[in-house]
Order: sequence, then C-alpha cells, then structure tokens
Amino acid sequence: MAATSWYKIPCEHGMLQLKTTLTGGQSFRWKPHMSTEDQEAFIGVFANIVWILKQSKSDLMYQIVGELPYPNSTDRDVSGSTDNLAGKSHKTSSENLASTRFKVDEPEQYSSAGSLLYPLNYYEQLLRVYFRLDVDLNECYQQWIKCHTHFQSSAGQFYAVRQLNQDPVENLFSFICSQNNNISRISGLVEKICTHYGTKICDYQGTTYYNFPDVKSLASPEVESHLRELSFGYRARYIQKSAEEIIVKGNLEWFRKLQQLDYKEAHKELLTLTGIGPKVADCICLMSLNHLQAIPVDTHVFQIARHYLPHLGKVKTISGRLYAEIGDKFREIYGPMAGWAQTVLFCADLRQFKENVDQGKTQASDEASNDQFKSAKRKKR
Repeated sequence: MAATSWYKIPCEHGMLQLKTTLTGGQSFRWKPHMSTEDQEAFIGVFANIVWILKQSKSDLMYQIVGELPYPNSTDRDVSGSTDNLAGKSHKTSSENLASTRFKVDEPEQYSSAGSLLYPLNYYEQLLRVYFRLDVDLNECYQQWIKCHTHFQSSAGQFYAVRQLNQDPVENLFSFICSQNNNISRISGLVEKICTHYGTKICDYQGTTYYNFPDVKSLASPEVESHLRELSFGYRARYIQKSAEEIIVKGNLEWFRKLQQLDYKEAHKELLTLTGIGPKVADCICLMSLNHLQAIPVDTHVFQIARHYLPHLGKVKTISGRLYAEIGDKFREIYGPMAGWAQTVLFCADLRQFKENVDQGKTQASDEASNDQFKSAKRKKR
C-alpha cells in the first residue's frame, strides 16, 4: 500500500505538540519524515499500522502507509495481506500478528472502498486513544500551574506535551531495552526486535516496516542467544525470561488485569518479572496501563525532584526509600495525573528541547544532536 491521501481529525495545534510527544523518550519507533508540502512530519508504527503524522493549526493529519489486519481476540486466523478482503482463506494466526490492541474495539467490518482496510473512524479512534485526545490538556496545565511554581516557571509555556497511551507489550520490552541506554540506541534495539521477530507490514521508500512481535515470539529459549548476537547484552536474558514469565501469568489477559488493578498493585506485579525494576515498572504503568500517577524516577527526574525535596541536594544516589519518597511527593503535589505532569517537566527540562521553544522547535535527542547543541553554544560565546 502506498500513502495517497491525507486524512485529518480535529485537534488544535495548541492541544498537541507532536514532535516533543513522539520524540521525548516515550516511544522509540518514530522518526522525522519529509512530506511533499515540506512541513514537519513523522513516520512510525503503532497498532500494526505504519503512519505518517503532521499537524495543521486546527487538525492532526495522517496517512496510512501500510497495515496488517486487526489481531482478532477470538484467535481465528487472519491474513497478513489485504487479499482477505476478497474472502480468501486466512493462513497466518493472529498470535503471529498480535500487538495487544485491546484498547480499541475490533472493527465490525472491512472498508467498502479505497485502499484502507477499515472505515476511517477506526483509525481516528486509534489516534484518539494513542494521544489521549479526549483529555482537555489546557485544563490540566492550568491545574498543574496552580500546584507548584516550578511547573509554572519550567513548563507553563512548554505546551501540549501528551502522555502516550501505548501497547503494553511493546512498551514493556522497549523499556527493558532502555536500561543504561540513550534514545538513539534504544530505538535501534527496538527495531532489531521488530525486524527479527515481528511480521512485515510493508516496504516504503526503501525501508521495510514490521510490527512489534507478540510475547510468544520472544519467549523461546533460543531468543536470548540470538539477541546477544544482536548486541543486546544482558538485556537479552531479561527480554526472553520476562516473555516466558508473561506467558505463564496469562499473556494478554495478564496485561488486562494490570490495567484493572490499582497502581501500587500493578507496579508490584510488574516487579515479579525478570529485569523489571521500579523505574521500568513505573514507565509501563504510566505509558501503557493508564496508571497516570506513576512516576518513573531516573537521574534526570531525581534532579527535577530537588525543587520539591530540597534535602535531595545532599544525596548522590537513589535508594529504594528515596525512590518511593520522590514518587509520593509528586503525587502529593500534582494529584492523580502526577505522572503526566512529570512527563511535561521532564521534556521541558531536557536540554535538547530547550532551544527555540518559542518557535516550537526541538533538537534531536541522540548524541550527535547534543554535540551540535554544545557547538552552537560555544559559537554564541
């Protein structure tokens, strides 16, 4: 499938800062894409679909580059190609295609016209869920500004950073890859997982795009040694063992259970997986399980927390007790959506997003861009 048409859903530019939301360390499958109109656009994969996204003043605009059919919850066979629209036999099990797309109901029918598999309201619903577009972010910002002067001074003008609502399977394994890593390398590891264990979606402009694999594909014993060959290091064992454990716990039904549990119980349950520590568990809770009070505390958030807990200025390492204290303090100040407020503060404070904020421009988050930033600063001096 080639992208031919731009579709759009209403979304004021001030309600979604697309670049920061997609490239600020929440998801690792988005990259810049040059559209024919020479406007800033991004290409990436979620929900078994390859998307191109951009914004106008009043709309979020999207193209569908390629897609796989919905992985049916009843596990009946579906096909990896659009030939199934003609009623042909289905040869590929949905388990081989499945990302946990249970956040959006299965489409009731195929599209009756055009190159898309499903009616437009299905894709609109996916985008609304992914970007949490039904949340009035302006109202949230106004509330967070009242909570603490630090938000007002640091993030009050850093508008429309949205908390993504991601596939929990992809989210979990991506953040295992994130341990002791930078965004550029994390993205590379995630793409290796998709290339070697996912299902091909399409070829587009010289790049082959794959979906994120299902848990069973990562649970086989030989996965660890293969991932080590692909330079995953110790993360290889974490990925294979946690996948194996998720299968034992119930696979997708286990993730549904985690969404239904309260935050602390879900966090505790995630910690039972191999390779999942408190910070990664909080990332999963916040970014894919709808526990918006979760606070992933890394060294950067630790620095931010000094605005709320001055005694941290004398502390050099984060103990378990301090980790809990920082999260509780954020929740005390910012309430049930404290994790989203923390995401805004995190992005606002990142050096690569500070330059040209008034124009809505950001710097890339890999090491090369950091070097460019430093060089620019030296020239200014």
